[in-house]
Amino acid sequence: MKCDVCGKDELLPYRCKYCGGVYCVEHRLPEEHDCDGIDEYWNVPVNVKKEKKKFNAGLRPVRPGKSVRSVKFPGVRLASYGYNNIILALITVMFFIGVISRGWVIQYLALNPVRFATMPWQIVTAMFVHLEFWHYFINAFILLIFGSELESRIGSKKYLEIFLLSGISGNVFYILFAYVTGDFSPAIGASGAIYGVMGTLAIIAPEIRVLLFFFIPMSIRTAILLFAAYDLLMLPMSRVTGVASIAHLGGLLVGLYYGRKMRVIGRTSWWR
Repeated sequence: MKCDVCGKDELLPYRCKYCGGVYCVEHRLPEEHDCDGIDEYWNVPVNVKKEKKKFNAGLRPVRPGKSVRSVKFPGVRLASYGYNNIILALITVMFFIGVISRGWVIQYLALNPVRFATMPWQIVTAMFVHLEFWHYFINAFILLIFGSELESRIGSKKYLEIFLLSGISGNVFYILFAYVTGDFSPAIGASGAIYGVMGTLAIIAPEIRVLLFFFIPMSIRTAILLFAAYDLLMLPMSRVTGVASIAHLGGLLVGLYYGRKMRVIGRTSWWR
């Protein structure tokens, strides 16, 4: 389908829930295509709508109450950066540290349910550790797409809150599950946080479509349901698969909670 603004062909176009138009990724947000239905359906004060259309030297629109950070030098403002980009940079650095010193990373930074009491920082550091290339690449790719999308919609501070709490929640679930099952294998990865990000998007942006296995198009809500069902099915076999399915589900619960909370708030004022 072609974008109503620029005519670009899109395999998975965005359909605006306010005006019903079809748009490419560059014009998916209401302020990017001068949405006709925004005044009628988007219950946000007029001064807020005007503020969202302001650009600063090519940066993203500044949303009220949300910080858009940028690096400043005398007379120069560089392109803005968000927390998602910082997270991507951090897990990339940690991946290469793991390549150099795998044993040290597993001992001190991976989440070890037995050592957690004496090394509590592991509940956070484990989210940024990936030791296998494909584990790192897939998580980084998903974060690049969906993390950037969520941060652009809800702002950097709220995005960081969702990412961290989803990841921490997933790790807490993993610790509890370890003591129930007796499997105390160390756990690593950002998957719990990523499930939280996608869970939030599934609630606040159900119009998003994804390509399952890169060729099966479906709504993000359908994809999340399939992922959750698969993790529930594989939960008893976590020891065999080596996948912390319980951490995925724990992170997803936090994401769904935040999505629901923001959707309710959005009935009176989306940006808070």
